[in-house]
Amino acid sequence: MPIYEYECQKCGVRFELFGKPGEAVNACCPKCLGRGERVYSAVPMIFKGTRWVGEKTGTPDGNSGRKPDTKAKSNKTP
Repeated sequence: MPIYEYECQKCGVRFELFGKPGEAVNACCPKCLGRGERVYSAVPMIFKGTRWVGEKTGTPDGNSGRKPDTKAKSNKTP
C-alpha cells in the first residue's frame, strides 16, 4: 500500500497515512485531531545507466556499430 502525506488544517503538522489507491481516507491529525488535507509532493527520480529511454541502441560512443554503406545508391535519375 502506498503512503500518502497529509497536512493538518488547524495546526499545520504534516503526517503520513497508509491507504489503498482511490480509497476515501478520513485523515485526522495525530496532534490536535484536526482535519487533514492531502499534500502532493514531487516524486524522486533516479537515473541509472548511460542511455535515456527511447534512445537508439548502439555502442557507448554513439555509433551504431555498423560500418558505413559505401555502395549507397544515389537519388539521381538517368
